[in-house]
Amino acid sequence: MPRRTPNPSFPTAKEQAQADLERMELDSRPLERPLVVLAGIGDPKISSGALVRGIAPCVAGTVIELSFFNEFTFDGCRQKLIREVAAALQVDPDHIPEVDVVAFSMGGLIARDAAIPDLAGRRLPIRRLFTVSTPHEGARLAGIPLGLPQGEDMLPTSDFIDRLRRAPRTYDMVCYARLDDVTVGEEFAAPDGEPLWWVPTPSGEWSHMAAFNDPRIIADIARRLRGERSLTRPPAAPLPQ
Repeated sequence: MPRRTPNPSFPTAKEQAQADLERMELDSRPLERPLVVLAGIGDPKISSGALVRGIAPCVAGTVIELSFFNEFTFDGCRQKLIREVAAALQVDPDHIPEVDVVAFSMGGLIARDAAIPDLAGRRLPIRRLFTVSTPHEGARLAGIPLGLPQGEDMLPTSDFIDRLRRAPRTYDMVCYARLDDVTVGEEFAAPDGEPLWWVPTPSGEWSHMAAFNDPRIIADIARRLRGERSLTRPPAAPLPQ
């Protein structure tokens, strides 16, 4: 049975969050920097589209949405991310300004990888990274053969996950998850040492594949992007046992 444990550090009901989104839509606020929204694995912009539809009406500024539907390696995803952000901002890939990123699932790993300078020093300069159900420490289902190289790379013991663990981070990170995530595992949804802002999954919803539609998560991200007080209350409560 799914756990309905409320989070005292994130005490917002879906109805309250939806009303808050409607409030923000009536008074959009300018973004501090361009916003990049990333989809998950094998996703033709379903997850990123939902995030954009929830966040974009609350803010004013450049919003760039990206899918990695036809990319099958993390290196290919990284290159596409840097290339397309540069094109959207009409700048050279070596001179991309700071951006904020909102990413669902695997998209969060792509953003972290792109933020690490390559041998030529090229990277995506991230100021804030918001991740939703991202397998930062690997994924529960990563061992199941999916025919995609990223699947093996998302094993908790993979060289790729270890590389991300060891790389210095120069950006702020805000990690969200929903309970009972059998795909990623909420226990893997934040890097070691980073707070996780979790919410219970409503009855009848698939935890992972509906997280990008959760108004509680979307409203909190929108508030932070607008410079408003977050719906979360530090310190982050631990995951229920």
